[in-house]
Amino acid sequence: MRTAALAMIKEIREKVDREATELVERWLAPQRGELKGLPDVRHQDYEEIRAMTIAPQRGELSRPKSRMEDFKVIDADDQLADAPLIGKHLMSDEHGMFPMSSLNAWEREVVMAEQTRPGALGWYRNPPRSAGDSLGIVYRDQQGNWRSMYPDFVFFHEVGGEVKASIVDPHGHHLPDADIKLKALAEFAQQFGADFYRIEAVSQVENVMRALDTARPAVRNAVLFENKSAVDFYMADIAIDYVG
Repeated sequence: MRTAALAMIKEIREKVDREATELVERWLAPQRGELKGLPDVRHQDYEEIRAMTIAPQRGELSRPKSRMEDFKVIDADDQLADAPLIGKHLMSDEHGMFPMSSLNAWEREVVMAEQTRPGALGWYRNPPRSAGDSLGIVYRDQQGNWRSMYPDFVFFHEVGGEVKASIVDPHGHHLPDADIKLKALAEFAQQFGADFYRIEAVSQVENVMRALDTARPAVRNAVLFENKSAVDFYMADIAIDYVG
């Protein structure tokens, strides 16, 4: 009865939640290397413990081990054809190639553009689902509930002698969730931007691909604090034409 009564007091609940989160982090942080080496089933047990917190916590990406992709597509004449192939994906066939069968026109344009950038090393098609090998960005929706978004791509480039990762997410500014997801990307950049070279949202405006690099303070602050729509930001001077 005492425990039930204490649980009704907001300040006590918040303190218990805070202490529990800090305790788990103290336990897990020193073992990050060992945890990443565990089998998938065992590793998931620890991720479920981490997920019990009331607020999202930073997790560790698992190394991707398998991926199902179609090497055939239906062409404009409704005929079965070979999917276009491209190299440097982190998961490839025995010839080092990856089929772009699951990518739409915008996504293919982004991949081709990134391949032409100086120092291009590799890329990863981020799975659009909650998984150990998927990069997820959490945010609160308009009702205040936690949601997750999964940026389409992570690209790797050599910059100044170091390997730098960049998040690039082509997402239509006309979609209902465009505004809130752009802000979610900016909030992620505010917290973790130092870990990435670029964190870009990309959309096509008036037949031109435009990019907002939320890793840049000027872009990030505008998205976070100016009351404008996504299309307004893409048309503003803080956006740039997206080219490789």
